[in-house]
Amino acid sequence: MNLYRKLLSDQVLVWIIRSLILGLLIGPVITLLTKAVGFVSSVRETAPLIILAIPLGAFITALLYQKVGPYLKEGGSQVIDMINQGILDIAHPSSIGYKKDQSDHTSNISTKMAPLLFISTCITHLVGASGGKEGVGVQIGASIGSYLNRFETFLFSSKDIESNIKQEGIWLISGAGAAFGALFNAPIAGTLFGLQFSNPRVNRTDAMLPCLISSFTACIVSQALHTSTLIPVRAETITTDTKTLLILSFIAVIFGLASRLFCFIIHKTKEILNRITSNPYKKVLVSSSLLLLCSVSIYALTGSFQYNGLSVDLIIQAELGNVSPYAPVFKLLLTALTIGAGFMGGEVIPILVIGATFGSLFASFLSIPVSTLSMFGAIGMLSGSTKLPIACFVLGLELFGFGNSLSLFLVCSIAYIASGRLGIYEKQIVPEVIGESWDV
Repeated sequence: MNLYRKLLSDQVLVWIIRSLILGLLIGPVITLLTKAVGFVSSVRETAPLIILAIPLGAFITALLYQKVGPYLKEGGSQVIDMINQGILDIAHPSSIGYKKDQSDHTSNISTKMAPLLFISTCITHLVGASGGKEGVGVQIGASIGSYLNRFETFLFSSKDIESNIKQEGIWLISGAGAAFGALFNAPIAGTLFGLQFSNPRVNRTDAMLPCLISSFTACIVSQALHTSTLIPVRAETITTDTKTLLILSFIAVIFGLASRLFCFIIHKTKEILNRITSNPYKKVLVSSSLLLLCSVSIYALTGSFQYNGLSVDLIIQAELGNVSPYAPVFKLLLTALTIGAGFMGGEVIPILVIGATFGSLFASFLSIPVSTLSMFGAIGMLSGSTKLPIACFVLGLELFGFGNSLSLFLVCSIAYIASGRLGIYEKQIVPEVIGESWDV
């Protein structure tokens, strides 16, 4: 105890220790999440008729959240709000003392959130809804950071509100970044994601070292535990002459507009379902029944349920040029209905799948390798949808190789600009340079 109090005088050292502990905890949790999703997905693939239970899975998910706490469905927004509240408190420290704002400054993530997210994500993939796992993983990582912060505050009886607020933001950022990094085995992208996803306009540089250490530690631990991550085909290197860069600039605009369409459809689907009924059970039964109908219809057309679940194999097929031209449409449709049905998981992997399959379609009339176009489509759409061009650029390098850094940065930047203000993170603070008229 006394040793720890002495270490508190050296904030760099104490944050190294905190970050190592956080990474050591998040690594195994992400491994458990990944293996659980893999297991239930294999069960569904072995018994394809489980997909008929999509409405039942949606109903059980809604029932769990209604009984345990409906507010827990907004866990991602709560994490973003808490990080941004910390930024405001640091910028205006005098506000911390106002008791009327005490709830904003001292809000906590419920201990129920992480277990509920884990269970509901397994339900999503067991019945074959078209979701991801990174959104839930990030929320679980941030939750673990919040839990550790509260445990430390309780253990050492810290009553310094201003100090606790600053620490909580770093814990949340580091937890989210570590989880994202471990999910993709991309520690640098995880670091940048943690620093930027809540507010791309502001980087908490005081959180950079903790986020970096926790992200690298979580990646090392998860890989030591043999966590399966996305391992796409390495994109072929292309020349960066003027003609190629002009072509890529034009394609990047298309990817940006595609990500804008994705976000619009996701938000519009939620809006339409809310108009149909406010009853949470009726809402999920309507949307999940449509999801089941579309899943069965796509199966009748293609003879496969590959568009359900994670669909990561489609990324590999896209990079080899072996996907249907309807693949991005099928995946987009199922993903929109999955989110509308209240299934938990995330949007990042579906976006990568849609982008990769969409990008590969350009290979038939362009002299750019299909693996490279597929990579540009996946990362370009992700850049526009998340509003995180720098983090997505680094993720592309870590996943697909470092051979196309200039062209990839160009695609990420232009796709981001063309995508408008609407993104997958509803509470994210988007730079004002993108006008509100872009939402039309």
